Amino acid sequence: MKPGFRSLNFENGTVHSIRSISQRGLAASWARLARQGLPPFDQFDPGRRVHDPKQLVIWKVEANNGQNVFRALYRGSLLDQAFKDGWIGKTLAEVTPRSLLSAIISASDHCASTGCAVYTVLRTYDGAGFPIDFERLLLPFGKDGRVQLILASLQLISLEGTVERGTVVGSFEAQAECVLSIRVPAASFPKSRSKSAVKDGISW
Repeated sequence: MKPGFRSLNFENGTVHSIRSISQRGLAASWARLARQGLPPFDQFDPGRRVHDPKQLVIWKVEANNGQNVFRALYRGSLLDQAFKDGWIGKTLAEVTPRSLLSAIISASDHCASTGCAVYTVLRTYDGAGFPIDFERLLLPFGKDGRVQLILASLQLISLEGTVERGTVVGSFEAQAECVLSIRVPAASFPKSRSKSAVKDGISW
């Protein structure tokens, strides 16, 4: 598929659709707070054993002429290896490669409008033809039914080849496809407390 996505279509999914153990643990921690409505971000403390903060981004959700604008408040250090320019204070539209913009923005918009966890997998291929998956989990936070912050967990996974973080953005710009796009309501998570999981061995 040539790069340049249309807005993604999102189906209902479950926590089991999330491939990464650490992202699954992060989502379960969010869901425990979100059963009674959108949780405030200051109550969210999953712990480092659940997920590595170096793989996280925090976006502030702003309104501009009826449209959502996502502004970066925090970017984990592992992402610096793929994105050389700083993000803090910039918008998602400003920092996302043009070829991926509609897919990335539509997932963030869907998270902000539904208050659900949103999980997408975009795929490219390395020089040897092995797939590289970009797994993006979005978790909404806010109050009074309005999403004010989105926590994004970003992971690059290659089960067969290797990930060159310095060049992978160019690979996604040249060739990419969406292999999964789902929303996961908090109410769909099992009520039993999940065990905390250590971070995955292959990630950003």
